[in-house]
Amino acid sequence: MYHYFATNDLEGIGALGIDPWAILAQGLTFLVLFYIVKKFALEKIVTKLQERHNKIDSGVRLGIKMEKEFEKLQRTIDQKLHEARLDADRVLDDANQESSQIIKAAEEKASHKVNQMLTDAEAKIESDMERAQQQLRKELVELVADATEVVLEEKLDRAKDMKLIERAISEVAK
Repeated sequence: MYHYFATNDLEGIGALGIDPWAILAQGLTFLVLFYIVKKFALEKIVTKLQERHNKIDSGVRLGIKMEKEFEKLQRTIDQKLHEARLDADRVLDDANQESSQIIKAAEEKASHKVNQMLTDAEAKIESDMERAQQQLRKELVELVADATEVVLEEKLDRAKDMKLIERAISEVAK
């Protein structure tokens, strides 16, 4: 038959080299194969594709949700870091002020101590000078008395000598 159409019918479809029985057999094979695939595999394939589509959608939604959560967390971290920096600045300012006060108090204490030491030293120097002047005056009186005794070659009353010499020294000192 196949040959019959091909050789006798050179007009129409046969002239194009198309065999209608072959097309019919291929169509029938396709329909049988389509029915088998639809009955046994197509539903499972569609279900798997739908599951995969749902997983992808939920993954995308989860990704978007995680991105929003990450942005929110990043803002929270930035805010906490800013607050921590402000707290650290306040602590540093307080520490600087406290250290300045401690230094100032130490300087004042040291200055007061130095002034007290200078006052004490001046008083001691003045006291030592007065003692030294009295000692020098006493030694000078004795030297003058001894010199007078040597010059006059006689010993006068010691009490009178001292009074005369002290009066003379006080007049010279003025």
